[in-house]
Amino acid sequence: MHLKSITYRRVLNPGNYENKHLELFAEVSEGEDEDAAILHLMELTERNIRSQIGKQFQKQILDLEAQKNNLDDQVYYLKREVAELQKIKAELEKLQPQQDNSTQTDEPNPDNIPFDEGASSPETNINEGF
Repeated sequence: MHLKSITYRRVLNPGNYENKHLELFAEVSEGEDEDAAILHLMELTERNIRSQIGKQFQKQILDLEAQKNNLDDQVYYLKREVAELQKIKAELEKLQPQQDNSTQTDEPNPDNIPFDEGASSPETNINEGF
């Protein structure tokens, strides 16, 4: 039996819910080693499909590196802005007059108010109504 043509198809899953298909077709001339032709077609298909995937991965890597560099720049500028704002805050705190806390009165604790009839005030222990 003599082969006239061969076809090799490769399906590759790059891992992102996609499938890449590559199918090559070759005609075998008379006298050509069929096994060598099949092996050559298989190697050619494998090399080409993987190089396409490799190019896509390289592009994704370059895009991610560009995004990382952009984020690094943003972090740098934000850190500088935080440092400047901290300086401004410190200057404003120096200019703000000191408040005297001795004249301030504390507000009563709302949990310390007896509501039940006959309940005693925790400070006096005297029952109300007597």
